[in-house]
Amino acid sequence: MASRVYPSATEDNYLALKERYDLDLAVGVARDYLDAAIAQSRDTVVTHWSISCLPSTGGGGRLFTVNVGALEGAYLWVLRERSVVTGYVVTVFVDRATLERDCGGSLAELDHRFGDDVLLEVAEHTKFAGRAVSLTSEVLGPRIALPEGLRWKAAAASLAAQLMAESTCVYAQYHNRWLADRVLNG
Repeated sequence: MASRVYPSATEDNYLALKERYDLDLAVGVARDYLDAAIAQSRDTVVTHWSISCLPSTGGGGRLFTVNVGALEGAYLWVLRERSVVTGYVVTVFVDRATLERDCGGSLAELDHRFGDDVLLEVAEHTKFAGRAVSLTSEVLGPRIALPEGLRWKAAAASLAAQLMAESTCVYAQYHNRWLADRVLNG
């Protein structure tokens, strides 16, 4: 019996992303996340992390999702008004303890300092076990541009390392090799 091929893993989805959206922006945001969070991303692709392209997750508005171990590490989605793309938004998951330590404040204090630019929320999935925070912000260019004082990169790397140590990538069947190649190789 042939294995199922998921749309998010197909070249057709990659080509649709390229045709309908800002591919360079999506690639830049994904690369920025991988550079920050995944040590040796080329050596761990598919085994410990994967990237899906135009997944149906979240109502189909996502351009990509980077899955790390058994959970999401980051995703990019579009804002629409009357079916017209009006912007892009990224969500990145980070380790709460590392974020609070590196930024010198509690989550409530960070929300007070950065809440006008970033939505900070404790990640609800039970597998995060209260250790993760999601950072959500509008994307204005091909990178994750969170406020300078919000030191998210080490916190993203800490969470990703934990997730990869706990599990191999359980979403490998959704991995889009065309998008991954573009992100990893330019």
